Amino acid sequence: MSKTFLGIASGPGIGLATARRFGRAGYRVVLATRNGARLQADAVKLREQGIETTTVQVDAVDAQAVARVVTSIGPELEVLHYNGGILHYDAAGSLQTRSLADETIDTLVSDTKVNISSALAAVHAAVPSMRTQGRGTVLLTGGGFGIQPSADFLALSVGKAGTRAIVLALFPALKEHGIHVATVTIAKIVAANSREAEEVAEAFWELHAQQPAEWRAETFYQ
Repeated sequence: MSKTFLGIASGPGIGLATARRFGRAGYRVVLATRNGARLQADAVKLREQGIETTTVQVDAVDAQAVARVVTSIGPELEVLHYNGGILHYDAAGSLQTRSLADETIDTLVSDTKVNISSALAAVHAAVPSMRTQGRGTVLLTGGGFGIQPSADFLALSVGKAGTRAIVLALFPALKEHGIHVATVTIAKIVAANSREAEEVAEAFWELHAQQPAEWRAETFYQ
């Protein structure tokens, strides 16, 4: 049975770098994200490096669809990486602040679905198979705003606080079943194709590679 790494909301930065890191270690990689063109381009990059890669197009706003993708992997799923998180950019590519006044009800609901609801749905879908196997790793991309929230990035702050709560709450219970749930809390913007993205990917790998007696729920990247 091949071991599979599934990256949900796998963008060109941390998501792709983490998939590459696990692919280099022999994992079959499944990339799942909304942007079909980027998804295929990222898959080509991994295949060119000899990494077996398949793709699934899914919108992380849709928690039910996310859960179906996770469930479809079945018992081969060994590592789930949920990389969802919403940052907003203007037409020139500059990062936009988003205070409460800048949001609408629709954007607040949409961002919360990506940041929290679909993360929970992914974990919920992954755990039964991992419990049956008696092993598995669930990795969630965290953020410094989850610890030090910002009014200029309110929805993201709430979302990353939720990510951290999921991990810290589930860590003891899932550990009893051989499942390591963990997060890398990232306190800076990480660009695509950057050294920082590779370093975060390595931090995720190090969490996964820990022996059970060494398991940690959280590590920090600053």
